[in-house]
Amino acid sequence: MKRRRLRASSLAEALVALSVFGLVAGLIAGVFVLSHRYTRISQQVSRAQREAVRCMQALSAEFCRGASSTFLPSSAINEVWFVSNRPLEAQTALAEFDEHGEILWQKWVGIWRQDDGSVFRSEVPLTGGSRPEPETPPPGRPASILTFSTLSSKRRLASAIHSFKVSVDGRVVSVELESETSNSGNPPTRYHLASSFLVP
Repeated sequence: MKRRRLRASSLAEALVALSVFGLVAGLIAGVFVLSHRYTRISQQVSRAQREAVRCMQALSAEFCRGASSTFLPSSAINEVWFVSNRPLEAQTALAEFDEHGEILWQKWVGIWRQDDGSVFRSEVPLTGGSRPEPETPPPGRPASILTFSTLSSKRRLASAIHSFKVSVDGRVVSVELESETSNSGNPPTRYHLASSFLVP
C-alpha cells in the first residue's frame, strides 16, 4: 500500500514538474521568437529610413547644381532630367567659369528609378559644349529618360525606392520619395520623406 502511494505521488510530482518545465520552455521560446521578429522588423525599418535619406541626399546634391528652368518633365514621377553646372564626372574641377566670371552650364543629368527599386543617374554633355546661360530649351534636349538609361556610365544613387516625385515651382524644386523594404514573413515597410531645394 505504501509503495502504491509513493509511486502515485512520484508520478504526480513528475507530471507537475514536466508541465512546469514545458511551460517555462514555451515562454522562453516565445520570448526568443518575438524578440527575433522585433529585431527583423527594426532592421527592415532602419533600412527603409537609410535608403530614403541616402536617396534624398544624392538628389539634393544633384538638384542644387541644376538650372530650374530646364527640369523635365516639370512634374516628374520616377524620372527627371535637367541641365547642370557641375563639370563632367571625368573632370576634377568643382565648377567652370567663362572670361566674364559667369558659371558655365556643362551637361544634362538624368535620374530615374528602375523596376527593382534602384535609382540611377547618368549624364550627357551639352550639345555644342558648355555655355554661360542655359537656353530654354537648351540645344540637344533629350526626348526621354532612355537617353540616359541606356548609357554604360550610369551610377546607382540608392536602392529600395518605391517611388519619387519631383515638381518645380520657380526656383524651388520639391521632392517626395518613398522607400520600401521587406523581409520574408514580415509585411513591407514604407518610409516617406519630402524636401525642397532652392536651385539656380
